[in-house]
Amino acid sequence: MGRGLTVAGTVKRAACCAVCFSVLAAWAMAGPPAPGIVNIHVQERTGIRRFGYPANARVPFPQGALPDAAHARLLLNHVEVPAQYNAESTWPDGSVEWLWVDFNVSFGPHEQAVYQLEYGGEVGRGITPQPWPLTETAEAIQVGDMRFSKSGAPLLLSVKYRAEAIREGTNGLFASERVGETQEAIKVVSTNFRILRSGPLYVVFRYSGRARWGGGAPLPFTLTIELPRSKSWWKGTAVLEDPAAKVREISFHTPLALGPYPWIWDFGIGSWTYGTLQNRTDSVLLTQSVAPPNKSQWEIRSGEKGHERPYETTGGSRPPVAEGWGHVQNQKEAVAFAVEGFGRQEGTYTIALDGDGQAAFTFAPARPLTRHQLTIYEHFVAPPAAIGAATSPVSMLNPLTVFCEREQYLKSRLPPP
Repeated sequence: MGRGLTVAGTVKRAACCAVCFSVLAAWAMAGPPAPGIVNIHVQERTGIRRFGYPANARVPFPQGALPDAAHARLLLNHVEVPAQYNAESTWPDGSVEWLWVDFNVSFGPHEQAVYQLEYGGEVGRGITPQPWPLTETAEAIQVGDMRFSKSGAPLLLSVKYRAEAIREGTNGLFASERVGETQEAIKVVSTNFRILRSGPLYVVFRYSGRARWGGGAPLPFTLTIELPRSKSWWKGTAVLEDPAAKVREISFHTPLALGPYPWIWDFGIGSWTYGTLQNRTDSVLLTQSVAPPNKSQWEIRSGEKGHERPYETTGGSRPPVAEGWGHVQNQKEAVAFAVEGFGRQEGTYTIALDGDGQAAFTFAPARPLTRHQLTIYEHFVAPPAAIGAATSPVSMLNPLTVFCEREQYLKSRLPPP
């Protein structure tokens, strides 16, 4: 009896081994598992040509699908394209949860394309974009031609682009409380500086912590700075949490060094208007009031600072809400600027420029808010600054539409944006 059991066990073990060898042989012949693919759609919807324009895709992944950011590559028509990959967050097992894919595209008006993101443990990359100079010290971070302080106040320390620079002056994120009229800069109580994406195609860093305006309690804030390598602009987004709704307005200020007068300014107001700053005492302001339907209006005032006179106002065929962008320049250098979401919320928006080179971008909501947000762009270019071209504020305010297929959100069980 015992001998019979032994023979039967031997037969069973032999059969199991044969099955295992068959599975291994089949796997070896088939090769490693095929990589996963996510389609990323990129669309130009504004009707302007883009040259080397930044495209930013945020892609979700199921747990375990992407071991790390190194195991992904971007293709167009089955050809790898240069891209930057950063894991925004990870799952408990260390695999990627959200992946940032940053790349550049050159599109004609209304052009679109579908890129393929390959991912998986066996996926490798054959293209690495050239490094972008990024230098970090204890006090500042230098990205290409722009230098920012790590404290956030002052914010933009230097711009060296075609002989352009930042001068001494009011510089950074400001706010004022509803009691009193004096604007006060951020007084940081506690802060954290963190680089979120370090290039080589796109750099993002963030200031976060608690700050005080006036004599009030410290308020949580974040200030996120974005810099694309292919463009000489920076984008700043400030978010201020204000549970007691005491803050009256928030603003960005930049002191510009533009050289000899006269300086030409212009604003997009549904058509286009322009004028000059002839000396240090000159000033121009675009003020946009946004109210319920049929009550929104804008006004441009210019002249001696503090005594500006009406220059142009809402009327005719122009829309009641201005476009929130413009330029200031002399014969050698120019700065294009834009305010994201200009005129979308009820309240007052102001863009102010003066002969000292001081630029200010302000939003004061119509009603007290518990959360304030303001986003601006500043683009340092050589004149003439072409309206409607890829270097213009119109381009900055209308980024490319970039999204991945809905199926990827269902697989990952993560919510779409």
